[in-house]
Parts: sequence; C-alpha cells; structure tokens
Amino acid sequence: MSLIKNTAQYKIRLFTPGPTPIFQHILDIASRQLPYNRTEQFSQITYEILDGLKYLFVTKGDVVIFASSGTGAMEASIFNFLHQKDHVLIINGGTFGQRWTDLCAKHEIPFTEICLSPGEALPIEMLEQKLSTRKYTTLLLNSHETSTGQLFDTKSIGQLTHLHGVFFIVDAISTICADPFQMDDWHVDVSILSSQKGLALPPGLSFLALNAKAKERMHSQSCRSLYFDVSEYLHNQKRGQMPFTPVIGHFLMLHEQLKWIKDNGLSSIIARHNKLAKYFRESIKDIPFSFVPDTPSNALSAVKCSRDIDAFELTKNLASEYNCIVTPNGGSLKHDVFRVSHLGQQSTEDIDFLVDAVKSILNY
Repeated sequence: MSLIKNTAQYKIRLFTPGPTPIFQHILDIASRQLPYNRTEQFSQITYEILDGLKYLFVTKGDVVIFASSGTGAMEASIFNFLHQKDHVLIINGGTFGQRWTDLCAKHEIPFTEICLSPGEALPIEMLEQKLSTRKYTTLLLNSHETSTGQLFDTKSIGQLTHLHGVFFIVDAISTICADPFQMDDWHVDVSILSSQKGLALPPGLSFLALNAKAKERMHSQSCRSLYFDVSEYLHNQKRGQMPFTPVIGHFLMLHEQLKWIKDNGLSSIIARHNKLAKYFRESIKDIPFSFVPDTPSNALSAVKCSRDIDAFELTKNLASEYNCIVTPNGGSLKHDVFRVSHLGQQSTEDIDFLVDAVKSILNY
C-alpha cells in the first residue's frame, strides 16, 4: 500500500484501549433526544441491561451501574467491601495494579504488594505460599494489566483464594469481551467493568458485580461513601432505577450493545478479538519488534521496539502523519513500548493500514 504523509488524506483510526472505535449504529443513538428516565419504560430498559451485564460477567449474582470511570467502581469496592481491619494482598503488575495500591493507601487499608516487572507472569507457587499463611483477608487483581498487555491466570488464582478463604476482587475492565472471564466458576467475589473497552461504548459507565459472599461482607459494615453505596444501587435497581441521575444516553447505547453481544454470542465476540490480535502480531513479524508479555490479552498488543526505534516518537509520527492513534506508555516504558488495541469497530484493513504506516515511518 502506498501511503501519503498527510493526515488530511486519512480518517482517524483509533488503536487505543479506551476509547475504542464505536460502531455507527451505536453512535447514531447518541444523536437522539433523551427520554425521561423516571418511567416504567426506562425501568424495563434497565432490567434488560442488568440481565445483559450478568451475561457478560457470567454470574448469577447482582450487578450495579455507576456513572463513573472504571476507577470509580474500583474505589466503590474499597468503600463497600474493605475496612481498616483487613490486610490486603495486591498483585501490582503495572499502572493499573498500582491504582489498587494508591486506593488502599488513600483509604488507609493495610496492604502488601507483589510487585512484578513489566509483562512478568505471576508465579502461582509464590502466591499460594503467601495465601497459605492466612495473613491476608483479600486479594486485589487486574485480570489484564493494560499497561503491559499481561493477562493473568484469574481462574487459577481464584482457585487459590477459594481454597484459602480469601476474598477476591478483580478489575476485569479490559478483559471482559476480549478474553474468557467467568466470575462465578472462577470464585471471583467482586468484578469490575467499564464501558469504553471491550463493550466499545463511550467512557462514563462502570459496573460492579458481586456475589452472595460479597453482599454478606457489605452488610456487615457501613459504606463510607454516599455516591458509591452499593446497597443503595441494589435497592433502587429493584424498581429499574438508579439512586441518582443516570447517564441516560449511555444507558440507551449500552442497552443496544448488550443486545447485539447476546445475539452474536459472547464467545463469538471473544473469538473476533482473538482473530484481530493474532492478525496484527503476525503482520509485524518482519519488523524489529517483540512483545512484552508471554501471555497477552486479546485486548491489545504491547509492542517492544528495538534500541534504534523510539516508541514514543513513533506514536507521535503515526498520529501526525497518518491519523493512526496508538497508545504510548509512560515511565520506564515510554521510549521502548507502545500499545495497539484490538477492541471496538476494528478491521483487518485498519490493521493493514497501521502496519504499512509503521513501515513507511521506519523506512522498512
């Protein structure tokens, strides 16, 4: 493919893990007049949304909906399920593992970290040794560490927490819809999701799923937040409503997207992301790149550049010359690693364009 270095020639192509390219039939919903939400009709939409979310989490438990980013739902899990009497173990594999650490520190929850290098898998034997001490009440995990692409073995980790009686909270924000995730079968007590990743919706909604064990823990202590009080959401959702004004337009888009996912089947959506991820990784095999994790998520590829290529400069050139928006990294990975998402309305043709743009910039 012959490319011209002029962004005016090209449409914007998003390869970021949130926001992701949104399907046109979903974007069209955003242009409609919003309905009034305190009606029976809107309550019915909410009921259907809640059923669709349970399908995504693969749970028979409850799900609550917040008007917030995923970090809001993470903080809600701190407010509702943790206390200063807990001793939390955190798997810190990067930026989003660090967010668990920051939240616990902010709310004075005692914690210990297992700090992993970028893309490092969690040694299951080490985790088993720590949990077997019965020192920890709760484990916090990002099922997929989005800063490196590392996909953790949530199923095996859940088996250990179940065995040792440890409460298990999982940020599944960037893995649900991209990778298999089965909340109930994997012994996850609380799971978190947001709208702008695998769901391919605008940012602004987050979701917290909880099982019976989590509800018992929640009722044993008082929530330290008004806005994020899960019990209030559960109470109001019984009548198909939220305790506070919901993001009405986002609800309508979510309703439509969940119907589309269910019609196509969750396994089919996951397979589609897997196909795109494999296609991209195969397409760049002749460029001097490597991949950060050995066990990557289908959600994105974290690409490590050779020493003579500056990853951050490459991301800037892709944006300025070809309107291809890939995700840079920060910190120690800033000049070595960039990330390419495979979520949303992406096609193999989009990937071909990106790979040709990379080759053009690198004169490869």
